Amino acid sequence: MIEQRRIERNFVPQQVVGAIHVLREKKEQAERANHDKSRFLAVASHDLRQPIHALGLYVAELRRKISGEEQQHLVGQVERSVDAISALINDLLDISRLDAGLVVPQKQACDVSVLLERITTSFQMQAQARNIRLVVRPYHGRVISDPVLLERIVMNLVSNALRYTHPNGIVLVACRKRGDDLLIEVRDNGIGIDQASQANIFGEYVQLNPHKPDAQQGMGLGLAIVDRLIRLLDHKIALRSASNMGSTFALRLTRTSESADSVAEMAGMGFDSLPLAGKKLLIVDGDEQVRGSTTALLSAWGCNVTAVHTFEAVQKMLSEGANWDMVISDYQVGSKETGLDVIDTVRLSLDTPTPCILISGDTRSDIVSMVQKAGHHFLSKPVKPAKLRSLMQFLLEEQRELMAVND
Repeated sequence: MIEQRRIERNFVPQQVVGAIHVLREKKEQAERANHDKSRFLAVASHDLRQPIHALGLYVAELRRKISGEEQQHLVGQVERSVDAISALINDLLDISRLDAGLVVPQKQACDVSVLLERITTSFQMQAQARNIRLVVRPYHGRVISDPVLLERIVMNLVSNALRYTHPNGIVLVACRKRGDDLLIEVRDNGIGIDQASQANIFGEYVQLNPHKPDAQQGMGLGLAIVDRLIRLLDHKIALRSASNMGSTFALRLTRTSESADSVAEMAGMGFDSLPLAGKKLLIVDGDEQVRGSTTALLSAWGCNVTAVHTFEAVQKMLSEGANWDMVISDYQVGSKETGLDVIDTVRLSLDTPTPCILISGDTRSDIVSMVQKAGHHFLSKPVKPAKLRSLMQFLLEEQRELMAVND
């Protein structure tokens, strides 16, 4: 009897150890499957973004060509659906890239004034369309972060603030020094967040107003992306909010020692002062659908468009004396060449700093950082036509002012 009990006591722990081993294997298999899924989505990013980008441009052109009130309403509904799909795809792909460990931060000194200018360029028209006053307070100084990832964090916070602010409301982006740190604050006077919900807002698929039937409020991934990026960069964020009293998200960053902080008024963008009619544009993209939709849209805006799909075609036209007022290129235009090669070749041949925009479905931070370091503007597919138009007008106006100064 004693021997039997001893055997039973030894047998039970062995069962437990075996069960733990099986559970550990199952857990590792699930983690590998999840990682493989995330990696697949991250790698497939470019191919998933391409057709949605083209669809959005075609819808914008369709809206221009129809005049009936009923048809305009129908196109508006399609447009809203495309915007919702685009936002969801973008967020899902970004979440997948973060979870797959494909995002590697490149910390450096970041110019906050450049970030604030991009915020104004990106959201001013959206705010005006929703009758919301967007105020971006200028700040000149540098912080330590990854410029691409930092921009995505602040962009998501501003987008979130606009989404949950009522018409006639205000969204403010301002900077405040705190010792060696800088707080970038995004404040709004929108619906606010009650205390019970604040602990969960950085989770996936959390919506602040889930009962509101509005496709524009998204799927609740924006703050989940912010949370992942903040942890990746080892930054800190604080929230002050109350129901119906608005919200303030304060991102804390380390200022660089060479910061020479000063305040200066930002000049207005003046987008409406420069029409696009008659401007000669070069479009370079390997996707036939994207070339077609972009050409149709820009032609409708009055531009004279030349669309090609290879770097060699650009070189041939330049050798024949072609010239353009602006270049819009995909990042990857061949097996070896990129949009940066296109820009360098055009500018060298024309001997002028031709305004350029790089658009791509590949949003890896190293590519975005490389484009921005070269001094060019990067837009990720799918691009909203209004955003593309506003950036084009801004760059052309900037070019006109530069030429006026040189004259």
